[in-house]
Amino acid sequence: MNVLLLFFLKYLLAPLVMIVATVVLNTIAKGKAVLKLKKLIVFILLLSIILILPSLLGFLKYEFIWGGLVISICCYLLLGFLFNWFSTSKFFKDIGFKENKWLMILGLFISIILASWAYYFVFSWANQLGYELWAMLTVLWFLVPPFYVFSRDMYLQIPSPFYKLWIVDNEVNDEEYWNSVDTFRLMQVTVKVKRSPEAKEYASFSVKLPEDVSLGRWFNRFIDDQNIRFPNNIIELEDGNGPYGWILYTNKWLPMPIFTRMLDFEGDVIDNKIKNKTILYVRRVSKNNEEEAKTAAE
Repeated sequence: MNVLLLFFLKYLLAPLVMIVATVVLNTIAKGKAVLKLKKLIVFILLLSIILILPSLLGFLKYEFIWGGLVISICCYLLLGFLFNWFSTSKFFKDIGFKENKWLMILGLFISIILASWAYYFVFSWANQLGYELWAMLTVLWFLVPPFYVFSRDMYLQIPSPFYKLWIVDNEVNDEEYWNSVDTFRLMQVTVKVKRSPEAKEYASFSVKLPEDVSLGRWFNRFIDDQNIRFPNNIIELEDGNGPYGWILYTNKWLPMPIFTRMLDFEGDVIDNKIKNKTILYVRRVSKNNEEEAKTAAE
């Protein structure tokens, strides 16, 4: 049984995976007239042959461990950079990839499987020291430059965030509403807000947040209450352009932009998935008009 399993892994697994991937690519090609299947096959075969060439470094025998391995990695990184350059050429565009990066990745995936499989046998023939499996993995270094470009392009396609602003309205008399709020369903949170755009530090408030009240309505009440309690150090609500807009956010795990989660003023605690003792950050935004807003420097 072990012999059959080893035979399958060594001689059949890679060809089967490659065949399945080729069938998938062929199916996609039939649905896309721009994808030239013959040119695609030639591209995959030529790329695979080029990727196999560093396996000849196996003739270095023991020297491969310290010198050949470094040379092999450098070769694949260089080939990766050359592929990035080639991907901008007319021939590459004639294959039909165009701007579809996922089709290109599938083509690279097939080439890598074929090249790695052939690398294993060529290296085993050139070097009988028994580390052909580990040497074969150096082929993966070829993917570093293409995936860097792919990741960069995907990152640049991320649209700029659009935040729905909240305008504080203290003219609405909510006393009757707040008198009917269930005070047994309150959540302890910490609110951090700068009293003015020029303030360097956040003022911190430990407050009770009703679970069934929208954050916007609660924020109106919070601002009104704080400005009444501290009339000489109020939280500024407007500038020369008019009233500030406000955004509300919290951090998932760490106080870093990548972990920031925006909150909806129109939703309540449950809608925004706010937990007890959460730290809420409030930031003012200077509004120039109804359609355009820019984040004020704080």
